Amino acid sequence: MYNTGKRYNTGERYNLLGLPLKGIGWYTHLGGALAAVVDGRLRPVALLHQAYKVFVDETLSGEDKLTFFLPHPVPAELAAGALIDLAGKIYRAVVITDREEDEGTRVIQVEAWALWYDLAKMPELPKRDWVGAPVLEILAWLLHGTGWSIGYVAVVTMRVLTWGGGCNRLEALRELERVFNAEIVWDTAARTVSVAPAGGADTGVFFLRGKNLRKAEVETSVIETVHRLYPRGHRGLQISAVNNGIPYLEIPSPYDPPPSAVLAADGYTDPQMLKEYAEAVFAEMNAPQVSYICEIVDLSALSIAGEEHINLGDVVTVYDSDAGINIKTRIVRMHYDVLEPWNSRMELSTVRPDMAGVIKTMQQSVARFEVVEMAETKDIAQLMVFNHLLNSRADDGFAYWINDGWGIDNTIGFSGPASFRAVGQPGVSKTLLQTIHPAHRESYVISLRALLENVQPGAQGRAGVEVVVHYTDGTRETHYISLV
Repeated sequence: MYNTGKRYNTGERYNLLGLPLKGIGWYTHLGGALAAVVDGRLRPVALLHQAYKVFVDETLSGEDKLTFFLPHPVPAELAAGALIDLAGKIYRAVVITDREEDEGTRVIQVEAWALWYDLAKMPELPKRDWVGAPVLEILAWLLHGTGWSIGYVAVVTMRVLTWGGGCNRLEALRELERVFNAEIVWDTAARTVSVAPAGGADTGVFFLRGKNLRKAEVETSVIETVHRLYPRGHRGLQISAVNNGIPYLEIPSPYDPPPSAVLAADGYTDPQMLKEYAEAVFAEMNAPQVSYICEIVDLSALSIAGEEHINLGDVVTVYDSDAGINIKTRIVRMHYDVLEPWNSRMELSTVRPDMAGVIKTMQQSVARFEVVEMAETKDIAQLMVFNHLLNSRADDGFAYWINDGWGIDNTIGFSGPASFRAVGQPGVSKTLLQTIHPAHRESYVISLRALLENVQPGAQGRAGVEVVVHYTDGTRETHYISLV
């Protein structure tokens, strides 16, 4: 192994003794780490020991950018598109600028993006629909042919989704986070993509005034606060059918009219699932957003405090009696000074959007309104939500059902974690019955999702749905929908 060049060697490269087969693994902490240009097998080919003003900027579910400066001359291996290893994370140099400083000296400025940005330039995928699809299935489809693979998936929720194309795979992965209320975990060295539940891990790290907390600010913002939210799904789908005829979610507001917004969620074709997603989003939007901006001293590089290593998304505790802060919350943005970790900053809880971002969001909402108004309403008018059925997803066992021979499978569901399940037996009838009382509509749509495995009906056997309609004049009619 060769040394970093910070104290002993003065040349540009330290590879005369041969290169290790692995990356620069002795830098396990970001603080003080040395960047290196690596080849396609992640073997160092040039150490960037003269780099200065080395910063890493990360935002949760957003950017991951490395920037630094180098004096001339620079290693020939450092070129636009080159891979750079910093503390085990791989970046790609996307912009290299040869600039002149105020004193007349010329330097090189490098901007590198995390390797997962490459997914934004992968070939577009065709349109596709999913019914009751787990995130694992969708993730495998999105990563096919990219050179990336699946790490782990800790989210078991299923969704009914429509992929209409029109965006790159990185955007699709970010959309996956939104739809499944999850977070993507990148491993740029192994090129794996994992999916974890949103929320982060509690590291047990404390930031205390006089120890590792230099400065703390509290910021309260109502820039994105709304008291009424209009969810819009695929082709203008609304939640009225599952929300007592009301197309929006609302909380009491001191304003008249209440601050409102449209939540565009084109991937949802089921009004109940659209409402569930909208409720989760609305819970985050209907109160002022509070951010805590802290200047910290990262002690993790010290052997006496190695357990205090922090990452973006971690849950940490901040106590500052001067600012009246005593909170446990997540790191959502970091500006990390690699060479001077004591000058790093982190933002907790909520990332405040800038004005440009707010205007862009407003423009998207206006455009969404136009799309909704132009959408054909016949598709929505003909959709009558199946949730006239109570406990249709087996969330409450067999409540509201008359059961004869059915069971509940808690390992698989479509819009929820469970489903009803029946195992056929020759000569045995198994039924699941519920009586509903609809409104005055002249027509209704029966919708259900069924998974059949190894179903082989006998001579008189059948598997399906029987609908008996009772009229006010005492007559009735029976309709049978066969599933085999």
